[in-house]
Amino acid sequence: MLTVNNVPVRILHMNTVTSEGKTCIVLDDSDTIPVVTISAPRSVVDALSSDNVIATADVEKMEADNMVPIDITTNKYSDSIKSITSSIRYVRLSIEDESTATFNIDMSVKGRVADGSQIGQITLEQNQVRVTGPASEVALVSSAGVVVDVSGTENNISTNAEIHLYDAEGNDIRLDKNLSLNIDKTMVRVELLTLKQIPVKIAVSGTPAEGFRLTGETSVEPGRITIAAKKGVLDSVSAVSIPSAELNVTNRTKTLVKSFIIANYLPDGVITADGETDTVKVTVEIVPMEPEEITN
Repeated sequence: MLTVNNVPVRILHMNTVTSEGKTCIVLDDSDTIPVVTISAPRSVVDALSSDNVIATADVEKMEADNMVPIDITTNKYSDSIKSITSSIRYVRLSIEDESTATFNIDMSVKGRVADGSQIGQITLEQNQVRVTGPASEVALVSSAGVVVDVSGTENNISTNAEIHLYDAEGNDIRLDKNLSLNIDKTMVRVELLTLKQIPVKIAVSGTPAEGFRLTGETSVEPGRITIAAKKGVLDSVSAVSIPSAELNVTNRTKTLVKSFIIANYLPDGVITADGETDTVKVTVEIVPMEPEEITN
């Protein structure tokens, strides 16, 4: 007697169902037979292996409740076999409408890039994926995405990333034979930018109103910022300057306090680093003159 475990069942004539805009789901893994037992003479049993056991289920023979009977035979010595028994007799199918949905592919990274770097532009060669399968399973898909590991890298990354499907709670949906994608991977390019800390410089123009003066006390908060750009671009950037025309104190009688969006004063191709403040606050102190400072 020969016992064979986990025998796959080949399903025949599935197109008789799928050609009508329907799709089939195999229920309870019933397309795998847990145990097949073969009774035959010792010489035959010794000559057989699991590769010789053939199990099929013909959809054209489907019975009530979408039960498809399993036929089992061997591809050799079949005339010498006394009996073949199976621990299950049917493949159980669920037949439903086929559905297709298209999802944008989201991009996320895991890990941290090398110190002194940050992630710049991210591009995907394909930014959409089409999912086809049983309507009930396609309906479970809420989003699609790829994940790229950037741990420790300090150079640009190009990788063919596998596409994952997620449900409404963000859980990974295991791809199986019921769901198919028009593409299963997409090329992802991740740009790495170099970081550099530079001072913020200011210049003041104009003269306060009569009877008032500049104290010479100015402040910039923060006085230094971290910027990011492609390698080599930062070599020519040593500071960011707020031009004097922006800090004109002509005829002022009060201290000038003004905020600036620092990105407006950075060269092309240079941005503020992740987590860095977008603005700086400049204070130019103006006070009344003391009597002895006023001359006729």
